Amino acid sequence: MNGLVEIIALVVFLFLFVVGGYYLYLTFSGPRKIEEIDRLVRQGRFRDAMFQLRKVIEKDDRNLRARFLMARCLHKTDDAGAAVLELRQCLKIAKYTPEVTEAAVRRELAQCLEEVNNLTEAKNEYLILTQIDAGNYDNWYHVGDMFFRASLHSKAVPYLKKAIALNARHADSLAILGQCEYHLAAYQEARAALAQAVQLKPDHTVGRYFLGLALRYLGDHDWALKEFEKAEKDDGLKEKAILARGMTLIDMEAYPRALMELDRGLKIARAGTDTFLNMNYLAGIAAERSRDLGSAIKYWEMIEKLKPGFRDVRDKLKQYQEFRTDDAIKDLMIASSAQFETIARSMLEGMGMHISSLRLVGDAAVEALASESETNKRMMRKAYTLILIQREMNALAERHVREFHESMREKNASRGIIMTTGEVTPQALSFASSRPIEIYDSTRLADALKGVSVN
Repeated sequence: MNGLVEIIALVVFLFLFVVGGYYLYLTFSGPRKIEEIDRLVRQGRFRDAMFQLRKVIEKDDRNLRARFLMARCLHKTDDAGAAVLELRQCLKIAKYTPEVTEAAVRRELAQCLEEVNNLTEAKNEYLILTQIDAGNYDNWYHVGDMFFRASLHSKAVPYLKKAIALNARHADSLAILGQCEYHLAAYQEARAALAQAVQLKPDHTVGRYFLGLALRYLGDHDWALKEFEKAEKDDGLKEKAILARGMTLIDMEAYPRALMELDRGLKIARAGTDTFLNMNYLAGIAAERSRDLGSAIKYWEMIEKLKPGFRDVRDKLKQYQEFRTDDAIKDLMIASSAQFETIARSMLEGMGMHISSLRLVGDAAVEALASESETNKRMMRKAYTLILIQREMNALAERHVREFHESMREKNASRGIIMTTGEVTPQALSFASSRPIEIYDSTRLADALKGVSVN
């Protein structure tokens, strides 16, 4: 009997010894093993670490640290989708420690969600981080960046400003804030943020490009040109930067320089792209304003061939139809200012006008005061006609005819004639029909120009 008791006591003792030893092993050996795996992760030995982590998770699937390290390994080995699943398990376990905090889990999750292009949920994670880790500027920056990428510029601004308040030297926050302000047409604010961004990060080419755009709208063209030139160093921005330089030079009325710049861009831009089409369009504008109408038409015809109906190209080609088919209109349109004045004088004299005065109005119009004949010399007072000859393609509107009618009164002209190479609106014709005003459209003007020499 005593022997049986001793055997039972020995079995119980051995059982307790084994169980206690097992728990001691888990207590002292388990954490040490996780530390070793953590060391593998920090050394970049992700595959080795994942092999060990699977064993740990098989034994304890609620081991927060093991799952977090597994998620990090998956993330580092470009399997962000699988990492998301592990991190969601971490949030369910939620037994956070100094080694694995909630902020660390949510930050890793936000990064992985962003990589799998789930921007809505990524933004939500960063929004939570702005509450539980409010002092970290990076959380505020990412929320602002995601609102910006969704074109929600006004929503992005306060988050970016908070990021800058926490870290005034974060160039990316400043650059994106500047872009948001630019899209919101707050050009002064955009310039301030972008100028600071490129000062902190001189190679921030996107920042330089948008700084140039803001400066262009503010009229600081010289500075804008310099920023676009620096932005060109980025191959991804090169074409856009050249296009922007062309626009800026047109704003400066430096049309020959604009043409050179845009032609340079056309050599590298891919045919048919929006950038290529806009370069051709603006080159046409620059050529038109330089009175090189033949070149302008060639640029616009290229656009019409590649993308019919692009912007107002079809209207421009229609406006210049007379130029393309009638040499007299062509000569008038491309004539220098002095030649334009000579053509106008010769045409009016050919119409039997006796010119009292004739003057250029800018580069696109001639105004003359004339009497049509001297057959009635016994009249004590001559009847004068005011003539306006326009060589521009903007449509003649009612307000233009009203202004001309007022000018007739001021000059005591009893009759008026408006000649234009552009279209004439029905409203302008209606207003003129009830006044002593005659309108010559491009066809009638071309008839009047027949036989008139440029020289």
